[in-house]
Amino acid sequence: MKKHPYHRHRARIQGSPELDFSQLRDRTINALNNLGRQRFSDEPGGYSLENWARGIGVLLDEFEEKAGKENLSQDYRARRQELSYLVSRPVALASIDDEMSGLRATISRIEGAMEAERDRIAAKITDLKAERARCSSDLDAERARAAAAVEAQKSDSFLGRLLGRKSPADDPERIESLEARLAALSAEVAEQQRLLKDVDVRATEGRFAGEWERFGAAQARLDELEKERAERADLVKERAELTASIADAISKAP
Repeated sequence: MKKHPYHRHRARIQGSPELDFSQLRDRTINALNNLGRQRFSDEPGGYSLENWARGIGVLLDEFEEKAGKENLSQDYRARRQELSYLVSRPVALASIDDEMSGLRATISRIEGAMEAERDRIAAKITDLKAERARCSSDLDAERARAAAAVEAQKSDSFLGRLLGRKSPADDPERIESLEARLAALSAEVAEQQRLLKDVDVRATEGRFAGEWERFGAAQARLDELEKERAERADLVKERAELTASIADAISKAP
């Protein structure tokens, strides 16, 4: 009667147990070491914990079948049970999710406040520029009237005398006031543009430095938690430790 391939393989293992089991053991240990370092994909349908658990289950089932019960130590069996428990139990993520939610709320609040401040400053710059343009136009008109009055006075005409009595050329305060106002408006535009830049580039100094510092700290912490959450959800540490302990148990098998 012809033997099933499985029985032929078992007979071969039993006939030369040291060589065949040693090869099986080494191959399984190498596979476990690779599985312990595997990372999961964030893409939909990518490699996940479920895929990993299925793969390591197939690997260990094959090892147990080919090695035979006599080569499965109590330590190995205990580690295999730990593995089953590890991949079946839910991962506790509530605390980390709560902290991440609070940080996202803080980041959103700061971003919203800074965006509102940006809109306010931008609108103020627009208004200041419009007022500066009007002031500049008024100053040009006053200077033109003063110049016309001087020319009229030179001609000693009736119109010149009339303008001389009413012209601001004899009252320079109007021109000086407009000049001072124009300079103040230009300075205020420059200051508001500086503030706008502080908002846009998220400056670490100046009026908004405190808010951007809080924003940066919250974002940095959120990045840390996102990495930590991914590692917790993927059981990165636990998988590495447990696969290493299973490999160690297999390496000590007789």
